[in-house]
Amino acid sequence: MDFRNIEAAKFLKQINRQLMPIVKSNRDLVNDFLDELRHSLRNDEAPQSFAIQIIHVGSSYEKLVVDTTADFDILVSLREEYVSENFYIERDPSGYFLLEPREDVTDIRHLDYNNYLDSSKLRSSIFKKLIWHIKQVFVDDTTVTYQRGLAALNVKLYERSGQERRVSIDFVPQIPVHTWGQCPDLLSLSEMPRCLRQYIDRTNRHKNPCMFFSLGIPKADMFPNANLLFNASFSLLEKNFINEETDIQDMVLLVKYIAKRRNWEDDHHFKSFHAKRVALKYYDELTGMEPWDGCLRLLNKLEEEVASGAIDGYFVTDQPLRKWKRREAQDFIREIKTVQRMNIRDIKSCCYSNSAEKQLTSDPKYQPT
Repeated sequence: MDFRNIEAAKFLKQINRQLMPIVKSNRDLVNDFLDELRHSLRNDEAPQSFAIQIIHVGSSYEKLVVDTTADFDILVSLREEYVSENFYIERDPSGYFLLEPREDVTDIRHLDYNNYLDSSKLRSSIFKKLIWHIKQVFVDDTTVTYQRGLAALNVKLYERSGQERRVSIDFVPQIPVHTWGQCPDLLSLSEMPRCLRQYIDRTNRHKNPCMFFSLGIPKADMFPNANLLFNASFSLLEKNFINEETDIQDMVLLVKYIAKRRNWEDDHHFKSFHAKRVALKYYDELTGMEPWDGCLRLLNKLEEEVASGAIDGYFVTDQPLRKWKRREAQDFIREIKTVQRMNIRDIKSCCYSNSAEKQLTSDPKYQPT
């Protein structure tokens, strides 16, 4: 292992040693809140309610945290009438999906005049119900606030004393899909990494969700029928992949750290989940590599995707995650090439984005080679 991989390995251990205890403490506060919320949901006897299952996803549950401000993503999986088996699934010209109830299903609410499920009305109704239950939750010495978003209900927990923890939770209502072949235009199972094929096989056998539909789409204001469109979500597949493929987990974390330090989200419209999708697409080329070598390979593949004009969504045919204009792509490619000439010591010397990261990278126990 050369010195750049040794440095990267040391840094990964440092992140785990210093940040994970903080994340775990924040997770404990989240779990206290969720326990109370589940209790309220179980005792709900009101009409027009929703049966839901709460599932943990996102970077805080994938060991992909690079600072202490990471949100906690909670997948609110609908049940009973709002499951994929009750719908015909169609691909809209926009690239997103339409859900139409099957003829023998008569108890579906929130349909439009053409008998398609209205995602915005369903989302609004679920948010209303969640907010009612959130107002019933009491966590000792903690203030709870909430705000509606496009596809998620954001809840913030403010601990008034003690550790004074500040935690943000995104509740994302989604419709579960239990059979991979039910949704049109999906990636063939034979093209997936083995761990994902095995995971989907287990979910199918146990009738658990293998994917979901989110009740909102990116840039909804661009589509005249946005209230009828659903976006495919693969958060549990990504979580399973990242947690099982620990070598690739390290590579994705390094890219995510680079993106944070170099301000890629604001400057280049890059989201950390883009790195996970690129890692999935080029799994065969990444597996087994040392952390920094794999990071560089992942950056190279990211560069190729950006040069093509878009990052491939991987799971769905012709549904890119993000498109770049030519000038934007050229700027981002120059930035990627700059980073490829650096090492983790160079990256950590970039401008600090918050005090927690400054504390991490200035820890005297971290001694680069």
